[in-house]
Amino acid sequence: MKNVIVPMNAFNYLEVLEKGQASFIRLIAEAGAFGVEIRRELLPEQDLSIETIRKEIQRYSLFTVYSAPVELWKEDGSLNSGILERTFEEGRVLGSKWIKVSLGHFHREHSDLKALRNYLSRQPDVQLLVENDQTPYGGNVENLASFFESATEQSVPVKMTFDAGNWFYANQDVEEALSKLARYVGYLHLKQVEVQDGELVTLPLVKGGGHSWEKVKESLPAGIVTALEFPIEPKERTKKYIEMMTESEVLS
Repeated sequence: MKNVIVPMNAFNYLEVLEKGQASFIRLIAEAGAFGVEIRRELLPEQDLSIETIRKEIQRYSLFTVYSAPVELWKEDGSLNSGILERTFEEGRVLGSKWIKVSLGHFHREHSDLKALRNYLSRQPDVQLLVENDQTPYGGNVENLASFFESATEQSVPVKMTFDAGNWFYANQDVEEALSKLARYVGYLHLKQVEVQDGELVTLPLVKGGGHSWEKVKESLPAGIVTALEFPIEPKERTKKYIEMMTESEVLS
């Protein structure tokens, strides 16, 4: 089953900014990926180039995820409606079926989930995903569990992007995160995070070392759509990492 997504931030930051995300689509497709994750932070503000990217994606028939570094809930706990609308509009132009954002400042007592449910009811063809980021609030297990529990209770059609490495940056326990959040996960981001010279660094995946990312992948359903969010250098190694994921699915 094809289920591997390649995010654009896996490649050299400066090269992506210089050449544009559209220039990497062919490489990703020929490496055997199911889809691509377009990153808003890698779009030049003066020219988002979304139409160009969409045409290239359509040429290779790739599934499209649109990731925007925006927070769903403002600091006062209210829905970030303007940002949400802008992000969905950009995602529509891209042809994205999934749109990924961060949680922000959700408060169970006064954040208006009804407003979010009503908004999403007008976007029936797009799945909203909320990811655990690296902030103390948006990457907090309890905050995320509170949000997804409340959203489920109020029938808000939202799923989780479980980033296996971000828990380390947010100083959270991965096993606790799996225990409380696995049921909500619809998309998995994989990265290997280790301590080097006293600092956390994100590294390419290495199999067979009992790494946290392997335990996470084994704990979630086989076949879950998975993004390779770690440095792929040189970019021609993309196929190797996609094959690594495919092999692990066969073995499981």
